[in-house]
Amino acid sequence: MTFPQGTVLDGLSNVATNGATTRIRFPRPGEVAPSPARSSQPNEGHLTTLGFSYVNETGREAFRQQPLAFPVGSILVRERLLTPTSKPDRLVVMIKHNPEFNPKADGWEFLTITGDATKVIKREKEGNCLGCHASAANNDFVFPLNQK
Repeated sequence: MTFPQGTVLDGLSNVATNGATTRIRFPRPGEVAPSPARSSQPNEGHLTTLGFSYVNETGREAFRQQPLAFPVGSILVRERLLTPTSKPDRLVVMIKHNPEFNPKADGWEFLTITGDATKVIKREKEGNCLGCHASAANNDFVFPLNQK
């Protein structure tokens, strides 16, 4: 997939946004994906099933800081599994844009994507996602991986 020129998010060739649309190119089977940070922590809150968390290279170092502070271009992905051995039925994604993109969430965009990464189900700047993540505003709206 190629994106229209001028819409690539801060040089990340796999993410493009034009204000109305966000596109993420996920690796195809057999492609090498960027090395993710993985967490085997069960999902908490509204995601009550098991899953793994991933972060792109841009956001990886932010997890070593306290409080968390992610640079523009960070992408966080969380799998939602129906059982511990199932494939993801949903992916929840956070993309860090410039703060002006979403001032209420310091630039974060929230997406829900099908488990096979073929369709964006929901895209929002506020709503339920921000309602929950606002409780982690002191950690850049991100829940730490080791949260119980």
